[in-house]
Amino acid sequence: MDAFKEQVSSQREWQSARFADFAIGLTLSEVPAAVQDLAKRHWLDTLGVAIASSAFAFGRVALEGVRELGTGSDATAIGSGAMLPAASAALVNGVLAHGLDFDDTHIGGIYHASAPALATVLAVGEAKKTRGRDALLAFIAAIEIGCRLAIAGAGDFTRRNFHATAVCGTFAAAAAAGRLSGATRPQLVSAFGLCGSMASGILETGESWLKRLHPGWSAHAGVVAAALGRVGFIGPDTVLEGRRGFYAAHIGHVPDPLPGHQLGAEWRAIGLALKPYPCCHVIHAFVDAAFELRDQFALGDVERIECKLTREWLSLVTEPRADCIRPANAYRALFSVQYVVGLALARGRVDLAAFYDEPLDAPDVLAIAEKTWCVDDPESDYPAHFPGEMIVHLRNGRVLSSRKPWSLGTPEWPISQADLEAKFMANATRVVSTRAAERLAEAVMHLEDADSLQEIMSLSTAAQAPH
Repeated sequence: MDAFKEQVSSQREWQSARFADFAIGLTLSEVPAAVQDLAKRHWLDTLGVAIASSAFAFGRVALEGVRELGTGSDATAIGSGAMLPAASAALVNGVLAHGLDFDDTHIGGIYHASAPALATVLAVGEAKKTRGRDALLAFIAAIEIGCRLAIAGAGDFTRRNFHATAVCGTFAAAAAAGRLSGATRPQLVSAFGLCGSMASGILETGESWLKRLHPGWSAHAGVVAAALGRVGFIGPDTVLEGRRGFYAAHIGHVPDPLPGHQLGAEWRAIGLALKPYPCCHVIHAFVDAAFELRDQFALGDVERIECKLTREWLSLVTEPRADCIRPANAYRALFSVQYVVGLALARGRVDLAAFYDEPLDAPDVLAIAEKTWCVDDPESDYPAHFPGEMIVHLRNGRVLSSRKPWSLGTPEWPISQADLEAKFMANATRVVSTRAAERLAEAVMHLEDADSLQEIMSLSTAAQAPH
């Protein structure tokens, strides 16, 4: 008996059925208070990123492209307020949610959980006139399922050049769409089965906008899969752990334990981390280290900076070296250890303005980037964490160092509610008024009391002009 058959034959039920039962049957009383609070915080954070993204070129172009797919009035596009069919709204809002790479990450799963989940919940929830309580439950189910799928293939998706957010987010989106549209267990199992073939997203992105598309496409695919499942289009229940299933295709083996292990008893979403800095999450530890050390020396005294980084990420965020030192655009800059270290040390802040509103070729930033070298970190416990160590060599022979086993915003070092709300306000008020952003934050943090998503969607549009 081959390894795949041997592993799956011992299962009493397929994983797709376990996830369907969880997504459909979850009640608020079964969700720990800490998970409910986390879900609202991450909803607010992701919504703020999406609102800010709507003012950028990629956001405007995404909306223009989605409008080519057809017209409808089911759901609202964040920022613009354009009315679209639910699947189209999910697509554009998913692009916006991840567009600035400022949304959350499950470190252990290397997975942006909230973007595909929220895009789906907002689109389908608005179309179905869902109460806030039900929308919150759909969001919780989606982020939990997505995190579990990603964790089970932690590191392996990336090693095989798949973006975990893209491939796992499709199932998460289907879970949310299925629950909100009233799918039965067999219907949602079929929807998950269809997701296996719809799940896609490779890491060959170059200088393109492709990575931004991934959560949007996942949300769109999840909505479509749920709709097809509901009308009786049959998908394989063996989609996840089957011989030719999702894990066989994407990571090359069936994970042990399977992603449904302890589902509902242990909450993987607790591992989600918020981003205080709008750059690749593996770089955050170096920002924290830079902030700790920067007041202890003058920039002109630096001879060399050494950054110890997980080996598997060296080629992704430190090479080609010339491009990382002098990035051609903002998106390349936020995936460069050298540039972000230069920014953190020279400016003392790493924010949207530094990447998008100010020149990328400031001499003091580039001078530090030029002196920054990245090497393998043999002590890294990746993918459990994204650690980083910075060693600063000064011209007088003095050496300063700081090692961060994890970064600010992770469960081990959480950001405060006040800091979260400050981030949200800074993002949202790039598009909407201060008063609208304040009301929006209040509405999200009391989501379970809302009769619908109407207020949230209305306040998330550019009609609420900045002042």
